[in-house]
Amino acid sequence: MSLEGRLPQYSARSDLPSLPNGGGERVETQPASVGFVAAANMPERGRSGRQILWQVLKLGGRLTLKRAVVFSMRLARHPVLTTRWLTFLGAFGDRYKLGLPHDDLIRKSVPTFLLHGARSSQRLELLTNHFDVASEVLSRRSLMALWRGTSMEMGTVGGRGENYRVQLLLADHCGGRHEGAFAIRLSRQSDRYALCTVSFAFVRCDDDAYSLVIGGMQGPRGGDGKRALITATRDLGGLRPKDAVLLTLQGLASEGNAKHIYAVSNDRHVINRRRRKRRRMMVADLDAYWADRGGEPSDPFGFSLPIGEGTSARDGNRRDQSKRAFRDIGAWFY
Repeated sequence: MSLEGRLPQYSARSDLPSLPNGGGERVETQPASVGFVAAANMPERGRSGRQILWQVLKLGGRLTLKRAVVFSMRLARHPVLTTRWLTFLGAFGDRYKLGLPHDDLIRKSVPTFLLHGARSSQRLELLTNHFDVASEVLSRRSLMALWRGTSMEMGTVGGRGENYRVQLLLADHCGGRHEGAFAIRLSRQSDRYALCTVSFAFVRCDDDAYSLVIGGMQGPRGGDGKRALITATRDLGGLRPKDAVLLTLQGLASEGNAKHIYAVSNDRHVINRRRRKRRRMMVADLDAYWADRGGEPSDPFGFSLPIGEGTSARDGNRRDQSKRAFRDIGAWFY
């Protein structure tokens, strides 16, 4: 089913182990020669290979010097892994006639993707499986928009005094490039202030089932973040913004014939590969939150959370109506 051209409007007022079934920023441009360094080891594989190769060659003229050098060094350090990823992008774009991917997909850091402690080949498998499942879950219109770096409006939910906007976008565009492939962002509609952003990736459970794994969760930035969360929670009848996004993700996975979604634990979060000073910046206790939401320890990611049936009453109290609205946004989005 596809809802292309229609955005739902809701109101609270009305080789990994097998998973169980169940903007306008100004950038400093650099000479294109940096791109030649990055593309030096890339094989040419037909039309898609030539297109991706040409895009890589031109990256140096569109990126800051730091980003271009980091990408070149990654290819020099992981030539086979990065080449396999770029080859996949070319073949995937050809298969679904999506055109060239966004530069941030070209620059995706496969060696640091999603799961701390995993082998690089496992990370690549997670990333390629994500797009294979996404091609089945999403409409071609939605897939093409995300492929090209455009955010998708999933819907809005009305509270007592504010409307809340739910968007689907690349994780690279909201601070979660290592934590997932896509992200769902919840923000106030009036000023687009982001209240919660969750990065995730689709995962294949078996031949006829899929689910998703949450790789990271970010709250609002700035000194007013706590006050904004309290205000939004009251406005939605007591439903916290991160619970609202979790319900949206459960709805998105509800048609996948799996009984659980998955989430990384504190120990398996990718921030653990960073310096100690950087690791201290993660103040949230993910383990406690997943356990509080019915999660149980589960390999390989850390936790599995029940998807549930989504039976909150439409005519219940404001909190129940909000819960149903957010879940429906995920369930009806294609």
